[in-house]
Amino acid sequence: MRFSLQDVKKQVHRRGGELYVGLHFLRPGELHAEIERLIAYHESLLHQPKRQFSQDEARACVGDYRLADCLIATLSAWYMWRQCDWTEVTGRLPADPLLRASEITSPTRLRLALFNYVNERYHGFLEGEQRVLALQAFCDPFQLSLPDLEYLLVMDSDEEARLVRDSSQAPTSQEVATRYNQWVFEAALSNASQVHFVIDCRAFGGTRQEDLSGRQVGAAGVGAVIKRLCYLARLLGVYYDLAYQDDGTPAVAAAGSQRHVRDLHLSLTLYGPQEMTGVPQQYGLRLARLCRMLLGYGLRTREAGGKQRGARKETLSGGILAAEATVHFLQRAYCFVIDANVLALIYDADSPAREEPRPAVAEASGLYDSSIEQSFAEAFRALESSHAVDGWRLEREPEPLLLEQGIFIPDFALTRARRRIYVEILGFWTPAYRERKIRKLQQLRGRDDILLAIPQEARDAFSHIATSFPIVWYDGQLSATELLSLLRSHYDDFAGRLASIDIEAVRQRVRREYLLLERACYELLSCYRRSELQRASESVAGDDIGYIVGVGLYQADWLEHLHRSFVEWLSSVQSLPLPAVLREVRERWPKLANCEEATLETLLSLWPEVRVQRSSIFEALVEHIEAVQRDGVEEEAQPASPVARGSIQGAKRQGRIRERRAPQKKQRASETTQGDLWRVP
Repeated sequence: MRFSLQDVKKQVHRRGGELYVGLHFLRPGELHAEIERLIAYHESLLHQPKRQFSQDEARACVGDYRLADCLIATLSAWYMWRQCDWTEVTGRLPADPLLRASEITSPTRLRLALFNYVNERYHGFLEGEQRVLALQAFCDPFQLSLPDLEYLLVMDSDEEARLVRDSSQAPTSQEVATRYNQWVFEAALSNASQVHFVIDCRAFGGTRQEDLSGRQVGAAGVGAVIKRLCYLARLLGVYYDLAYQDDGTPAVAAAGSQRHVRDLHLSLTLYGPQEMTGVPQQYGLRLARLCRMLLGYGLRTREAGGKQRGARKETLSGGILAAEATVHFLQRAYCFVIDANVLALIYDADSPAREEPRPAVAEASGLYDSSIEQSFAEAFRALESSHAVDGWRLEREPEPLLLEQGIFIPDFALTRARRRIYVEILGFWTPAYRERKIRKLQQLRGRDDILLAIPQEARDAFSHIATSFPIVWYDGQLSATELLSLLRSHYDDFAGRLASIDIEAVRQRVRREYLLLERACYELLSCYRRSELQRASESVAGDDIGYIVGVGLYQADWLEHLHRSFVEWLSSVQSLPLPAVLREVRERWPKLANCEEATLETLLSLWPEVRVQRSSIFEALVEHIEAVQRDGVEEEAQPASPVARGSIQGAKRQGRIRERRAPQKKQRASETTQGDLWRVP
């Protein structure tokens, strides 16, 4: 149980016309004797009911009642009140089998049984002199004593909860003091409208990055720290802003350039509830939790051998130069300075106390700032699975772009070959958010790799930047197909890709391999749509090389040889079901083994000797036309079929008979036509 900012001791002072708040943190060694007495008091009451715990006696251990209440709350990280288990208590009583036989398995059921007993025997009311006798009469069938009954009736109440310690040993006074300091720090952040950090980028030059298993995989740098910040902010739903300020080195020459990044100070602002919604407790705890995760205090790692130890991981704290928060209390705003002394106090102890569960590990790409972004990503990946995205690959939360005055983190990046387009989906949150976003976009003017998606209701707000970027205007949900259409119109480089094709090399490969399937032709000819592939194939086709839509590029002599050999084989069997033909084709001609069914059917449709008859969408028969016609003439002269072909030919004839049989037309019932009731005759 944490405490609120109102419970914390604090001092308020004015400096230069601005109000500052100073919170009471415990310095090293401060109140250690008092905290030890408070710990000893808790230890003396272990496994005792809560009714024996005296708040006044606990406060007397510290002396300062306001500070004592916060320290008692802090000890809830190690001590907690736990209800006794019914089966554990009744298992020691001889009444246990009788209670279970009567389906009395909890204090609630016991109270209900007693209530029914009093209603039946005493009309729902017990006088004082009757109470003991009535309760004893109720206990006798269960072999319960009266004290046991009275305890079982109230054992699930708060007063009967037992004090237990949720750690193997009692905490030290320094561990309690550190945890108190951490919770005081979070009480301030929970009521902050914004928290501002100035971070030295040079502190992350040698940082090692870890994968999900904790194994070091390489240097992280400030870019990885920024990506981790973005991931955690999305995970907890906290809005943030990033910028940088120079410490005297020349400014970055071009937007997006990574030069001099190690000489820059990163400015990180986390916006709290006063900025976004105006209601502190709706949002403040998430802001405080994000700061705790970024600063890394209270997080534990494992030593070799599996032992838990408190550890300060490589986090933002190592590079923080200055920090402050705007804290709101009693309808006034105060500046809370987070200096090195405050940070040192929240890191002092290696505390093994119980921690809040850390967020479940998830891919950053699976977290979205809004439902609009999520639905767009899902629609795009659905199109990608059907090869309808023109070769673009979607990436969530790409690398940050360094601007002249700030850092811009796009929502998505689209990559194709050497082209990379950044996509930003703009919302319409607050005027402050809109102004910050416009200032950053103005610094991106002149770049040809930025694409914006803006809601229709925000047209007026973003009208003065509308001519500087390609924009998709959306209403409700962003359409992936509309965005792809915009990409085609603004970034169509087909002419350049067509000119870069090595035509002779492609022809040599076709002559060597005889057949290049259409899916391989897309990559070979740098095409992303079938219309592009048809135009590119025209430049490759020649006397001995051709292109078939749905099949690909082929060598003419090979295809003619395939044609003759297939027709010759089919004439020997006359007709077979389509699945059997496709299976036979893949076995007889290994070059076609990896072809899809649609590709093979396209090939069969090219040859005039072959016909695919479909009696339904589920049944298809491949026939050699001349052989079938010749067989039909023989059937007229000699109806009986040879025994050798009995089953197959019989099935084929039945199929042909069904095909030749004209479908009967259903008689339509006479229809009555309703006249115009409104027309005056």
